[in-house]
Amino acid sequence: MTTVPLTAPPGDDTADPAEAVSTERAGEPAGTPVGIVELSERVVASVLARCPWLIRASAILLAVLTLVCLVAIGTRLSPLPVIPIPLFAAGFYFLRRLRAAEIRTHRLRWALLTAVATMVGFWLIAVVARWVS
Repeated sequence: MTTVPLTAPPGDDTADPAEAVSTERAGEPAGTPVGIVELSERVVASVLARCPWLIRASAILLAVLTLVCLVAIGTRLSPLPVIPIPLFAAGFYFLRRLRAAEIRTHRLRWALLTAVATMVGFWLIAVVARWVS
């Protein structure tokens, strides 16, 4: 039975730690910490790769929320439900930019902007409902 030291890189099957190939590069620290931004970029990229239907579902959600606002104008007989519609339009624009983005940094940026615009617009629906009733 051969044991591989924990410091050995993948694919290095040497049993003696002195013979193992070092993964450290000259001048770089041993374990470079991964920042929260890079971690977030990886999460967004993996979610978009695993769930390609997520962008279409988000577009449908934005369309339904906009439709709810338009129906509320006639139901409540007030123009106040129009207030969240520009935020949903901005969310739809950000979603289109997210679909076209190829760099992980841009995907994170457009995903965050889409989420914030949608959440603030959804929150405004609740606030406007309190104002009107």
